This record gives sequence, C-alpha cells and structure tokens, in this order.
Amino acid sequence: MDRGRAYADILLERALREGGFPDPRDRALLTELVMGTLRRRGALDHALSPCLSRPLEKTDALVRNALRLGAYQLLHTRIPDRVAIFETVAAVKSLRGEKPAGLVNAVLRGILRAGKTPPLPGDALLRMSVELSAPLPLLAALVRSLGEEEVVSFLKTSLEKPPFDVRANTLVVSRDALIARLAGAGMEPSPCRYASEGILLGKPGGVHADPGFRSGEYLVMDEGAQLIAPLLSPREGEEVLDACAAPGGKTTHLAALSGGKARILAVEVSGGRERVLRETVARLRAGGIETAVHDFSAGPLPGAAGRFGKILVDAPCTGMGVIGRNPDAKWRFDPADPGRMAALQRAILRNAWDSLSPGGLLVYSTCSPLREEDEEVVEAFRRETGAVPAGRASAKNWPGPADAWTKEGFLRLSPHRHGTDYFFAALLRKE
Repeated sequence: MDRGRAYADILLERALREGGFPDPRDRALLTELVMGTLRRRGALDHALSPCLSRPLEKTDALVRNALRLGAYQLLHTRIPDRVAIFETVAAVKSLRGEKPAGLVNAVLRGILRAGKTPPLPGDALLRMSVELSAPLPLLAALVRSLGEEEVVSFLKTSLEKPPFDVRANTLVVSRDALIARLAGAGMEPSPCRYASEGILLGKPGGVHADPGFRSGEYLVMDEGAQLIAPLLSPREGEEVLDACAAPGGKTTHLAALSGGKARILAVEVSGGRERVLRETVARLRAGGIETAVHDFSAGPLPGAAGRFGKILVDAPCTGMGVIGRNPDAKWRFDPADPGRMAALQRAILRNAWDSLSPGGLLVYSTCSPLREEDEEVVEAFRRETGAVPAGRASAKNWPGPADAWTKEGFLRLSPHRHGTDYFFAALLRKE
C-alpha cells in the first residue's frame, strides 16, 4: 500500500481469503492491525521520528511499515509491550535479517522509554494534523469545506473502527428472519438505526464464510449507502438508470425497493466493472436489471434521450468520506484531486441528464465531504441546465435522519452525527 498505492480493502480481503486464517480471532486481529495502523499513520510517524536518525520516509519500506505496525500495537492496543516488540522484530528478522531487526527493536524500545506520549508540534495546523492523523493537504481541504469544528469531529470519529453493516436482500429474505439466523450464527446482529433493511453486526468475522452471504441473503453495505436508493423509491414498471453502478449495492437495492419489478439499466464504464456488477446482481438474484457498458463522461447514452423517469448518479469521487473504512485513501490524497474529480462528475451528470424524462428525478451522490465535489458541482450543473432542487418533499418515505438535510435542501450524512459513512446527495427534478 505504501510503496505501490494499492488498495487496503482489496489486499486485505485477498489475504483473509487465501492466507489460511481459520480462526476468526486471527482474522479480526489482522484486520485491526492493518486498518488501525493506516488510520493512525500520521500520529505513529510523529511518535517514531524522534527515535530515528534519518527521516522515516527514507527508511526501507518494509522496515518503515513494521515500525508503524509495532508502534500501533504499543500505543493503541492491549497487546503486551514485550509481545508487540518481539513479534515485530521477529517478522523483520525473517524478511530482512539481523541489522534491520535490530533497528526496529531499538526504535520501538525508544518509544517505550519516551513514555508513549511524544510532544505535539507548536503550530496549530501541524498539531491538528498529528492529533487527527490527517495529512496537511487533506486537512486544509476539509477545513475549507466544513470549518474547523466540523472537521475535528469528523476526523476524530474516522480514527475509530467503523460499524459493520449489511443490507438484508428483501428479494430473498426478510430482515427479521435474517437477524434471527445471524444471531444463531453468533454474529450479534441488531437493526440499523435508520435503514429499513440494515443490520449492524457486532461480531462480523464469519460473514464471508456464511452460506447465506454466498446465496445472496445479504451484502455488506454501510448504513449511509443504504439511504441513497430510497431517495428515488422506484415502483413497479418504472424505468430507472443507474449511471455508475458497480459493484452493484445500490443497483440491487433499487431492484429490491421495487420488489424486483422496476426496469433498471445498470451502466458501468468498462467490461471489467460490468462483470463485477453482474456477479452482484446474480448473487442477489435481483430481477429486472439489465447491464451495459458506457462512459458517461464521454457522452450521453445512445438512443436513450428522455427514456428514464428516475436516474441515480453515484459518481466517482475522492472517497474522503469513507476514510474511517478505507483509511489508506487519505494518504493518497492530492490537492488537485477534488478539482479533477469535479470536472469528471460534471461531465457524467450532464450526459446522464440527457436520459431523464421531463418531470423525472435524478439523485446525484458522492461519498465525499468536500464542497468542491458536492454543492459546487450541483450548483454549476443547475446554472447550466435549469435543474430544480426537489429536496426532501420528493423523498416522502425516506427513512433517514431529518437533521441530515441542509438548509439548501441537500443531504449530508456523517459518521460523527449519524454513525454512517459520509455521504452527500442532491435530488433534482427536470422541469
């Protein structure tokens, strides 16, 4: 992840699937160590730096990340200090030999001698960056969008382990019946606070080995993500377009909300992503869904002008609203990313709009808290097209929290207020 900018969730899922971890406690520990180290990487680097004779970024990548891993265990887990140091040093020794292992041993023991509480920087922004473990460019972008108080609350919550939510596939099983079965499997399920089909799992370790998961009874889906499709509440016979559909969680949710009787076209930009989408649709046995490959950033969908009464544009974005769940994303952030994504989002939105019928509804959503990707995209699009904000009045049966609606009529779900990932959504009508 550090050296090649790979994605943590994909690598971790592969390791859990192929690495031979039959004991769910081992699987849970591996996940906690990887994700916890990534969430707090900035603070860990600050703690490690005084114990090193040269900058951490100039250290061998494996040694650098072993140091972070060892420091995370010392500072943020109940693993005994001697065990954390011994296991980290042994791992480095087996992979790099005696000398790097000796360095790791000395640095980790230096953290213990320092009392585990390194002094914070005097500069206010640097101190926030260390305390909240956020790189300075991301911190500055968030403060510009949200204000300092909101950013502190958001980033503090993002340092904690996020809830593990699943969505019951009501095309196959009711939520109550699924809760009863998952309780019998020891996963400690309870209904989500807002999402009508959502289930919070207290012990999710057995999910991917569960026959019910493989047969499509449910899929892993944050509660916030489960509150996007209900903004459109598709009905039987309606034609619906999902313009950025993979991996298929929201597509299949649209199908479930209509009882499998809406006609849904789910579109993705490449054949590879369409295959992932089709796999999800097949596993969840979701009827009424047709898939296609098209790049909405390049132009409208051929032959589809005015065809759809409802459209979902769950646009690609920087993903900075899900850094609690995907913490590696914040270490990839570049200040140019929001502007680059906004240009892409505007193009997709403009070309998807061509397929919306007069009087139809379109939901634009992102998992970014940055206004540049959210309100600013929508306002620029409205000036260009005359799109009308439909607001909460058009989402009559929406089950989510009332305080998530902004005074401008947009939707903002956040981890520190609602216990969800950060989601933005705008509901627009074509006059």
